[in-house]
Amino acid sequence: MFDFSHDNQQPSPLLEQLSPKVRKCLLSRAQKKSFTRGQTICLQDEPSRKLKIVLEGWVKLYRVSPSGHEAMLAMLTNGQSFDEVSALRGAPSAANVEAVSDCEILYLDISAVCACHNAAHEIAVAVLSAASSHLHEMMHEVEELKVLTGYERLCNFLVRLSDKQGGQSRLELPFDKVVLASMLGMKPESLSRAFGKLRNIGVESEYKSVVIRDLERLRNVVA
Repeated sequence: MFDFSHDNQQPSPLLEQLSPKVRKCLLSRAQKKSFTRGQTICLQDEPSRKLKIVLEGWVKLYRVSPSGHEAMLAMLTNGQSFDEVSALRGAPSAANVEAVSDCEILYLDISAVCACHNAAHEIAVAVLSAASSHLHEMMHEVEELKVLTGYERLCNFLVRLSDKQGGQSRLELPFDKVVLASMLGMKPESLSRAFGKLRNIGVESEYKSVVIRDLERLRNVVA
């Protein structure tokens, strides 16, 4: 059985909502798959029979319009889940999912509900909670796109990344800058200009390495 604590993995908010018995039962049937950067994990509108949790690395969720344009929906990392509602309903995947770094994905078959007491109810509540969390995060991102400039969105991202890495002043971007630009709703050339502007407040970058000389000053940009 897969064991989050044994493997020192980031806890999954979805799994943490389940009782120990139901969680143990689901994990006993889990499968782990590895993907390299650029690999497709699942495709929009293909049958989705299993809920997925990112164990390590980063993935992007995106949709492609009839005209062929790509719209990024979310970036997920350790402990975060996707395809929850699709797996619960036996419906097609709502989005394409691609590995933007080498990553490991845990597959959970929630259609094979275990015989544990109240298991179906627990899983349904956990899935709805995860869907609600995704909606809240998406609304926050839309709000940032409407209210903040690209430069301010970049500052926010770097502050959050620094917090995630323990307040470090030297960061490694988890994916390349083309992906970052798409995530922030910017063109690559606009992102380059924003990074250039950051030099004025002590932030320097080279490829995926970023040095922040005054984190508090960076926070104050959008405080």
